[in-house]
Amino acid sequence: MCAKKVVGEAIARVDGPEKITGKAFYGLDAKLPGMLWMKLLRSPFPHARIINIDTSAAESLPGVTLVLTGEDVKGKLTGNMIKDQPLLCWDEVRLVGDCVAAVAAVDEDTAQEAVALINVEYEELPSVIDAVEAHESGAPILHPDFNNYVGAPPMDSPGNRYAGLSHEKGDVAKGFDEADIVIENTYKTPLTHPGYLEPHGCLVYIDDEGIVQVWDNNDSPNAAHQELARIFDIDPENINFNVNYVGGSFGGKSTGIMVPLTYAFAEKTGLPVKWASDYDEEFQNMTMRHPATMRVKAGVKNDGTITAWESEIHFAGGAYAGYAPLPAITGILSIVGPYDITHVRVNSHQLYTNTSPCTYVRSPGHPQAHFAGESHMDILAKAVGMDPLDFRLHNIVKDGDEYPTGEAWQNVRAEDALRQAAESAGYSKEKGENVGRGIAIGSHSQIGASAHVVMKVLKTGRVEINHPLFDGGVGTATVLAQIAAEELDIPIALIDIVPWSTREGKTADMGVGGSRGARVYSEAGFGASQELKGNLKRIAAEFNGWDEDQIIFEDAHLVNGADHSEKIALGDIADRAGEPIVGRTDEQQGFDSPWTGFGVHVVDVSVDPETAEFEVLNYTIVQETGRILNTIGFHSQIEGGIVQSIGSAMMEGLFMDESGRVSNPSFADMKLPTIRDIPPLQTVVLESDDGHGQYKVRGIGEHTNAMAAPAIANAIADAVDARLYSMPLTSENLYNTLNTE
Repeated sequence: MCAKKVVGEAIARVDGPEKITGKAFYGLDAKLPGMLWMKLLRSPFPHARIINIDTSAAESLPGVTLVLTGEDVKGKLTGNMIKDQPLLCWDEVRLVGDCVAAVAAVDEDTAQEAVALINVEYEELPSVIDAVEAHESGAPILHPDFNNYVGAPPMDSPGNRYAGLSHEKGDVAKGFDEADIVIENTYKTPLTHPGYLEPHGCLVYIDDEGIVQVWDNNDSPNAAHQELARIFDIDPENINFNVNYVGGSFGGKSTGIMVPLTYAFAEKTGLPVKWASDYDEEFQNMTMRHPATMRVKAGVKNDGTITAWESEIHFAGGAYAGYAPLPAITGILSIVGPYDITHVRVNSHQLYTNTSPCTYVRSPGHPQAHFAGESHMDILAKAVGMDPLDFRLHNIVKDGDEYPTGEAWQNVRAEDALRQAAESAGYSKEKGENVGRGIAIGSHSQIGASAHVVMKVLKTGRVEINHPLFDGGVGTATVLAQIAAEELDIPIALIDIVPWSTREGKTADMGVGGSRGARVYSEAGFGASQELKGNLKRIAAEFNGWDEDQIIFEDAHLVNGADHSEKIALGDIADRAGEPIVGRTDEQQGFDSPWTGFGVHVVDVSVDPETAEFEVLNYTIVQETGRILNTIGFHSQIEGGIVQSIGSAMMEGLFMDESGRVSNPSFADMKLPTIRDIPPLQTVVLESDDGHGQYKVRGIGEHTNAMAAPAIANAIADAVDARLYSMPLTSENLYNTLNTE
């Protein structure tokens, strides 16, 4: 008998064996006989005019098949939303590493050698690296023809600000007048790479039937499919993005960023063409998390009541806006926190800068916002002489309150999460000498959008599930397998997950993102299972003369409930029908949700006041949510988010010199955390029935990676009374702070 309650249990990932044994096929694994390698010539300047390009030496190198410059693809611009990035620059370059020319050769080394032989004459132009400076009058305007771009929201006059938000609630001036204390600070977060271990890469080939076959490590293949069709006016029916795993994305691999240029080579040569980035290209040029400069001003009464909150945020969006959240990075609104504040004003600005393009990296806007907002909360608490926990409890939003950002979430449990975290972490317990305790709270909701699932019983008795997602590791396939096992009462070992290629699926699915996977794909999976069950019951009733309403599912069989001795295996029904029995759901949900989820992080940090070396000793997280579909997957998302958050808090960041060149473009200098950097983790989950669909779920994928930085910064300040206002929070920065304050 198959165990009941598969949904909600600790079920191993269905893709685990493939990945562990090395059988999993990733985008970079793609190769074809006779394929060429493409390599890129990139600009050494952050902003310059292209005067002349001489490719003659490269073209004459043995083994070189084709060299392309911007003149060969002139006018072809790409991007997810705003189409502002040239496949190859033909007039100007706008960042160090902008693509100027490309070579296809018989092997990677020859292509790279040929790239070095291309001679380019430039005229340097004024550049702007800092977002605040890019917003000033007199700054060089990087895209004066912005209004001509496809997808661009019109500007009244040329400028570098292409997106942003303005949110106001109440009367901020009145709120500051009511305050006894007003405090203003500026916080900064750096440019960060998502840290996926498989770099960007793709392979493009036009087969004998004229179908453009693509392998691309991209978690939004359907969008890339449509973009390739748009740029080159190809019938979408003649394009196919083949299925492969994505070796991590976190939002950074949500575009087919080099597929169009690779296609241009494949189309002109008639051969398969492959491209793969190096990590210096990744760190200099690929889509990343926006660096931010955040000014926060808040007023508070002596009794601890926050009267007003004002924030002004500048995001350096990079040289191209095509991959950025539009119309704005809405996650930055969480800078005001989950607090009952009457008077609020938040303005944000996304600006063109001569730096790396930025995109929807995991929980866009939230890591920046929580660092600034939750750091400022501790500063306010200290100013009025209150404990940071008590200060938060005094101001925390309650059920029925309107959020300071305007939402009215249902069944708000922020206070419950705070109190549970205090209890679980031993918040009131004594700390050791030079040990500080920090706390941070935040919330994150989830989007919906579309989901497509086909579930079918084969004559072998196996169940095949089709869907359009290229899994970057989020575990959606395992959830779908659990749902099928639960609803059909079959072992998971009998279930095969077979994703569609884009030509097979023919869906507009937006791919992984927005913490939507569990929400929308659990509903689509459930819907497909119910249609499948209905079809199985109908056919079994026709074959056997049973009462359809009496049929039940038991141990991979349909059983006549009126006479339990009569049963038929699922596979036998498909065998007798002569074809698979199918159920399908095409789910479509809104982008909004009535629920958010609260997370509270509490850390203990020891600090050596002389050397400024510090260590995170303990880490407690309380996560408030709906129902859990898979305990392993849920806790893995939490723990993975914390690891990522600790990395960005304490060691990660890409830093530029005055020329706009990244000064630490490798994992030797841009560190990622290892197990030695991770403290003991204690996770407490507050489940509820407040969630989406049949299984009452809420997303968790983007929540937990945002709050390590403020919690650690607050713990450091608690230990040695020194505040770090910029990430990453390093011992060097703390030492300098301790010796200048």
